[in-house]
Amino acid sequence: MNGFEYQVAAHMIYEGAPDSDLVTNGLAIARAIHERYGAAKRNPYNEIECSDHYARSMASYGVFLATCGFEYHGPKQHIGFSPRVSPDSFRAPFTSAEGWGTFSQQRSAEQHTAVIDVAWGRLALKTIALAVPDGLTVGRCVASLGNSAIDAQFDQTENRVLVTLGQSATLTTDAALTIKLT
Repeated sequence: MNGFEYQVAAHMIYEGAPDSDLVTNGLAIARAIHERYGAAKRNPYNEIECSDHYARSMASYGVFLATCGFEYHGPKQHIGFSPRVSPDSFRAPFTSAEGWGTFSQQRSAEQHTAVIDVAWGRLALKTIALAVPDGLTVGRCVASLGNSAIDAQFDQTENRVLVTLGQSATLTTDAALTIKLT
């Protein structure tokens, strides 16, 4: 049953370090499902358990969330990303309660730059969680909303950095939030 296969794939990706064997094998499971139900063979939106019988195939979205390392809590105004694939140069869409957009990051051994860009709607944020490269000890955090600097503090636990904005910020299509960690 492909819904269960997607769940296993997502769990492997969540548990694996970026670009690890667990991530690779989780993606291989998702690819095998895709090949089994490929669009060239039949209706691309009709995996056997989707539409005909159950909605289990919607579990495939969990693989996408795991690959992005996505976390979101609207009432707490929190969003986070810990990409499991190509974390040094990563870009992916995200959805939230009141909008959607793109998250991107560029990182090296010395610096991590993350950008949250809302394409539609709005996104209220107070905290942002990011995964920095192993060995990077963050000493400075600079945040800006569009061209305006905003106050931000950070707390690092191993390779996870929690950025807390001085005051809640509401992102719209007018300005992206950029966070630079060095």
